[in-house]
Amino acid sequence: MVGVGVPNLLNYGVTAKLTRFLGFGVNAGMIPKVKISLYGDATLSYQEVDAYGRLYPFGGAFFLGAGVGYVTMKGTFADTVDVPDLPQYMIPAQRVAVSSEAEIKEMILTPQLGLFHTYGSGISLGIDVGAQVPIAPSQIKFKTKLPPGIPAEYADPASAKVRSTLEAVGKQIVPTLNLRLGFLL
Repeated sequence: MVGVGVPNLLNYGVTAKLTRFLGFGVNAGMIPKVKISLYGDATLSYQEVDAYGRLYPFGGAFFLGAGVGYVTMKGTFADTVDVPDLPQYMIPAQRVAVSSEAEIKEMILTPQLGLFHTYGSGISLGIDVGAQVPIAPSQIKFKTKLPPGIPAEYADPASAKVRSTLEAVGKQIVPTLNLRLGFLL
């Protein structure tokens, strides 16, 4: 299967039905690295991998399902800050570049409901809605780079903003919507 949706712009995977009533599969989705001009010089990328099970209660196209997997979001942010004259460090007043790199990884549960139908020709069409619910503490990696000799405290305001944003993102429930097209092998 291949598909498009939210939050995964692109997704692909395999699905199987054991009986008319039970199915399972794996899915991977992503947002390629994109530049976000609203926040200055920032980039964001997103990857998700999960395994899921489905119950088809009426033996047709309608299903209830749930998946468990991991989401990884990576981002960069670059800005400039004003550094005052620092005679103790022999640094004149200047404007310096500050860059931050961050990664957040979280385990998610994805309950969903939808329709998935395979036609006689083998072509399969599906749509599903659900939510990505964080079920474990997020792992956050964060690093800020300053030019050599500049004290780290000059990056603290930008770093604090990025870190608090990551912590908030790691606790959010994210709605999902996917359209899928596949072929029965």
